[in-house]
Amino acid sequence: MNRSFGIGKQMENNHKLALYVAYYLSRFNREAYSNLGFDTMNEAHESIGKLLKVNPHTVKNMRDQFDPLHNHRVGWYQEPLSPSRVRVAQALGDLEEKQIREIVMDIISGKIQNDDEELEQLLNVVTTDDKKHSTGKFILRAPTGKAAEEFFLKHYSENKKPFDGNMIDCRDLGIGYDFRIEMEDKKYFVEVKGLSDFSGGVLLTDKEWTVANKEGKDYFLCVISNLREKPEIIFIQNPAEKLKPKRNIYTAIQISWSVTENQLAELND
Repeated sequence: MNRSFGIGKQMENNHKLALYVAYYLSRFNREAYSNLGFDTMNEAHESIGKLLKVNPHTVKNMRDQFDPLHNHRVGWYQEPLSPSRVRVAQALGDLEEKQIREIVMDIISGKIQNDDEELEQLLNVVTTDDKKHSTGKFILRAPTGKAAEEFFLKHYSENKKPFDGNMIDCRDLGIGYDFRIEMEDKKYFVEVKGLSDFSGGVLLTDKEWTVANKEGKDYFLCVISNLREKPEIIFIQNPAEKLKPKRNIYTAIQISWSVTENQLAELND
């Protein structure tokens, strides 16, 4: 590859990544600048511009372009948002401050630029439409979720594992786990995942991973494999401590956390 072409491509990519930073700064305003460790807006724009090799005025202008969406200032009210800005705003619209901040910090630290898969996912949001959305290789190979949950319930009624208590079905609540086991002075949380075969990875939604981190040792990931034939069940207590999933960002954008087959196998040995 021609060296000048490579540098030009990197600059183009950095400008696209700067849109995510600008959206975050606009949407969360003073909170965003503070959480990134900056005392003033000018300091932030200068530092971010230097880190991304983007003109600081460009960072500021990008932020201004998002402002009309967030009622902070008039911003560039006289010009409609370009398609790339609209896609970034739509993609990040449902995420909370902490989720977007983590993405932004990975961008300005250079971490994402060194991750080809995640970099491509972010760039695709800016340059393509949802028709090219990819769900990734960790999606289960069959609709095993319900079968796994039913097997867990049967297993629990017979074995009372991981703990004996009052079983509360929370599957329809969307609160980061499928079942809650209540005891006199304790609560445990169980998220069930199923695999059609003996091997494979699983996906945790960002909500599930957030709750797993919050609840620590009281949170269990229940993985049921070989559902097609003779199911086998394992419980992983405190998966947030024991597993190191990879963050996946989709064009939507949605965040999930993928646990590889190797990690599950190591814990099952």
